[in-house]
Amino acid sequence: MAKTNKLSIRLVIILTISLFTQTSYSQSSNQKNIYNAYINSDMNKWAGVIHNMESNNSATTTDLKLELINYYYGYIGYLIGIKKNEQAQTFIATGEKLINKVLEKLPKNPTALAYKGAFIGFKISMNKMKGISLASESIRYINQAYETDPRNIQAIIDKANALYFAPAFFGGDKQEAIKLYQKSVGLMETTKASDQNWTYLHVLKLLARAYEKQNKFQDAKLIYEKSLRKEPNYRLVKEVLYPKVLAKIKN
Repeated sequence: MAKTNKLSIRLVIILTISLFTQTSYSQSSNQKNIYNAYINSDMNKWAGVIHNMESNNSATTTDLKLELINYYYGYIGYLIGIKKNEQAQTFIATGEKLINKVLEKLPKNPTALAYKGAFIGFKISMNKMKGISLASESIRYINQAYETDPRNIQAIIDKANALYFAPAFFGGDKQEAIKLYQKSVGLMETTKASDQNWTYLHVLKLLARAYEKQNKFQDAKLIYEKSLRKEPNYRLVKEVLYPKVLAKIKN
């Protein structure tokens, strides 16, 4: 009887661990929808995920808050890219409130610190006159995130972005940025965080574009091919960026 009880307890433990492992590595429906929106360049669908999370007040835990901040992060970049700065400012303000809530609870959370610096950086990209006053603050948060955890993927990416897009007299260093992009890609691959992850594909795109700026078209071609092996339906790369780099190589 004692043996039977011990076996039952062990079985429960094994099943519990198995269930925890499966749920912790499974994607939420929001993450799947964001990924599909990204690969199909469907930013209306992306905005819909944000709206649903906001309407349902579903960002109740730290992880869910960081997930929603990640969606703001991607959408703000898109809005700035199409010159919709007023809309971007609204999302920046909302995102910053959420970031501050995370930092109030966890002041040394490297992901939240990186986002804090990045959201300040968004303001600079919309108004270059604010660059002098905000640049040091943005970099301070990003560096703090990276120093807190040099293996934190968001901290690595935002440090790379800061180095890549900042002028040299503000500490910009494109070669160091490329190394950090490569580091983040490697970490996402080794930690299995590259599967159906919009951030992974986005960083590959940033890396390929950086190579193109240096006229390293063969290197860019290899990165685009890597993206398409991972996600054959990645429309922006498949239909636009990869054909363009092939044409540059041919010419």
